[in-house]
Amino acid sequence: MLGVLLLTAGLAACASPGPGDRMSGKIVAAQTPTSDPKGPQIAAPGELSGLAEVRAYDSNGKVGTQMVFTTITFGQFNQLGEVVSQAFDTSAASIKMRVQRTGGTVILSGTADLAPLAPNSALIVVSLQFPGPVTATNGQQESDDLVTWTLNAGTSAALTAEADYADPSIASFTRWAWITALVAFLTAGVVASIAYVRRDRSPKPGQETAEPESLIELPQWLREKLGR
Repeated sequence: MLGVLLLTAGLAACASPGPGDRMSGKIVAAQTPTSDPKGPQIAAPGELSGLAEVRAYDSNGKVGTQMVFTTITFGQFNQLGEVVSQAFDTSAASIKMRVQRTGGTVILSGTADLAPLAPNSALIVVSLQFPGPVTATNGQQESDDLVTWTLNAGTSAALTAEADYADPSIASFTRWAWITALVAFLTAGVVASIAYVRRDRSPKPGQETAEPESLIELPQWLREKLGR
């Protein structure tokens, strides 16, 4: 019985909601190496330690940094626009991004303003992998769940995307709730069975003998009745 109760407690402890919505992807910030030979330097927030890696970027005559992140929360992702904007020497370039859930749909919206920069002197590349299929976007859809936006200096642009999939937290919680309910029901049945087996079967006052417990005991019980 103790083992069953411990099993129930263990499953109940696991019956917490899952990690919820998370995203993975990559963001590049780069410029032609005129004033700064290193280009824009992205600095990942401390809370992304272990979840984001910043690497040097050097391609097509532009240098800078790229940040690769894995399974970060929506709240953490919503900070990245400001982080990328700060990577540039001046406030001329800016990007804002926000992702949120509405029912079964995850919506990403954002704006990028690189108009003050000389045309083709810089770029920002945002590549995002959603936890579910993307149903609408104004970016380049690389696969079922991966979208990329390439934002060039001298232009302004909007970023939009929608992905439809169930909230992982609710799905996980519902699954564990059913498991916990089933285990609790089985535990209650075991406890009731043990209580029944261990009940007091001694004759009650005024009773000469106890009722038979099984068909095996019935002949002896009948013999006792008939012998009186």
